[in-house]
Amino acid sequence: MKIVIAAAVLLVLPFVPARAAESSHDAWTVVCGEKPAPANCRVTTEAAAAGARIVRLTVVREAAKAAPPRLTLTLLDAKLPPPRPRLALAVDGGPPVRFASGSDLSSAPGSEPGSVELKLSDSAARRLLPFLRRGKTIQVTVSGEGGDPIAADLGLPGFGEAVADVDGRQNRADPKDTLTTLVGGHTPATLSGKLRDVSRDAVPETLKKAMVARDCPVWDQAESSPSFLAEESFAADLGNGRTLWAIVCAAGSYNADFALFVEDPSKAADRFDALMFAAFVESIGWTGTDTLANVSYDPETRELRAFDKGRGAADCGQVGLWEWVGAAFRMIEYRAKEECDGVGKPESFPIVFRGEK
Repeated sequence: MKIVIAAAVLLVLPFVPARAAESSHDAWTVVCGEKPAPANCRVTTEAAAAGARIVRLTVVREAAKAAPPRLTLTLLDAKLPPPRPRLALAVDGGPPVRFASGSDLSSAPGSEPGSVELKLSDSAARRLLPFLRRGKTIQVTVSGEGGDPIAADLGLPGFGEAVADVDGRQNRADPKDTLTTLVGGHTPATLSGKLRDVSRDAVPETLKKAMVARDCPVWDQAESSPSFLAEESFAADLGNGRTLWAIVCAAGSYNADFALFVEDPSKAADRFDALMFAAFVESIGWTGTDTLANVSYDPETRELRAFDKGRGAADCGQVGLWEWVGAAFRMIEYRAKEECDGVGKPESFPIVFRGEK
């Protein structure tokens, strides 16, 4: 039996009063406690499932400042849930991302009779949340050794509006603390069209061929289940008709490597220029690279940032900052820390280069 479950996200609230403020946003329902204010909130979507009565995806945000969003998938009245479940999530029929019971997925009996909760880790939840905004349907499959598979299609429209509702009810004004920022899609650059998501299907054919030629794992046709980070490609307006294309080449648990191109439509041929960047590793020195890790670009400041994490704790690696100067990206600052010792944050890594702005 096939089971598809939309991105399951259930954040368990420590306490939600019986009387709660409730609102609906397309497929999602927002419920926040009335007291104290601001109160804990949860955002849910659910659907009938194969192998269970209901599959529910819940995002919970507690009212405390900087409280992490928690994602839980709840299986209600599962016929025979797998003892050590495996979870596969696919947005709009794309390649699934898979989680096995362990560091990124845990399961336990739920608070409702006959329910099972599959909880995603904080890091997995943060990686998954932006894709709930982008898609129309999340397909979830729960399987495992023994038990019956469970599948459901969960609707995603309205998720962006739902998390904005939560931010408003919890009086979150600092962009660094809002769900809206984490989910994306509501920044001035995005709303103005200067920055946009690019799905795999929307990548220009010329760039698709370039990624295959580079042996990028994400574009390997033999890869059956690339990470959902493969859908983090984006395009940005550089001005004067030029466009920056940042296309995911390889994606792992905490790094996504991008190949970057500048498109100049005034050129009759070879309108896509592949970019090269300087990179520094303490044990090697300066080298050149045709990919950057975990890239972001701000059209307002014209700054490109990359952070190659040495490990998931983000206490080591390389951080680079470049500025678009009209014809190329000029390095402004580069920081590098090779020792993964649990000390320090990226912004405090040793500076190995600093230029003038």
